Amino acid sequence: MRITINGSAQMMFPSAEGLIKDAKKVAADGFDGYWLAQIGTSDALAMLTRAASVMPGVDLGTAVVPTFTQHPVSLAAQAITAQAFCDHRLTLGIGLNHKPIVEGVWGMSFEKPVRHLREYLDILDGLFNEGQANVSGELFTLHSMGPQPRLTETPPRIMVAALGPQMLRLAGKRTDGTILWMTGPRTIAEHIAPTINEAASDAGRSTPR
Repeated sequence: MRITINGSAQMMFPSAEGLIKDAKKVAADGFDGYWLAQIGTSDALAMLTRAASVMPGVDLGTAVVPTFTQHPVSLAAQAITAQAFCDHRLTLGIGLNHKPIVEGVWGMSFEKPVRHLREYLDILDGLFNEGQANVSGELFTLHSMGPQPRLTETPPRIMVAALGPQMLRLAGKRTDGTILWMTGPRTIAEHIAPTINEAASDAGRSTPR
């Protein structure tokens, strides 16, 4: 069993000194990974890039970065850059956030969230693996003129916050796994794991995280 720490309290009360102190303690205590949520106006990927220097060998990840607040091209650039400076230890966890936030706070439509995430992944996958993408979506579009220069050819792993059947199937077919929140072992055993594992198997992918 691998045990990781969600250090997202550092995003609620952000300070550079607090982040480094927390990161050093997690590494010294022997935990396998350190994850941060994207909260407020502190950037989780930038903070993980800073933490990486004091956490050698510790896996790093976002849990999660919301997709509605930035175009996938922008997030891909951030993640690829962070991956290079994190010594290729990064997992990019993304998620939709929640309808009351998306519509009530950000003023955006939450219609067809599975379509939103599918198109988002189409662009991320292309930029991560080929350096380019040609996607004409209903929500997201990118027409690359050719491969773009990148700091690393080893892209971050991608995981998705998913709970509903359609989202879990998409996560299993297209990503390295799902990131859960406030979810009990019974729900994982009876719903989440069977659904995402079956989707990954049907797509010829390895067992999801």
